Amino acid sequence: MIPIHDWQFWVATVLAIGALVVVVRPLLPSKRKGASCPSCPSANPKTPSNEHIATLTIDGKSIKR
Repeated sequence: MIPIHDWQFWVATVLAIGALVVVVRPLLPSKRKGASCPSCPSANPKTPSNEHIATLTIDGKSIKR
């Protein structure tokens, strides 16, 4: 039988529900576009996807794309 009249039952239930929300929330899709990953190219469509991030070198010589 569930002890619904015990205050410790309700404290443990609230903590368990809070922990479940913390675990499940990152797995759900965000309603705001780009909110979950601000550094992803899809989050900021104005940033060109072929933008150079690092200089490429082979044998100490810079290579341009």
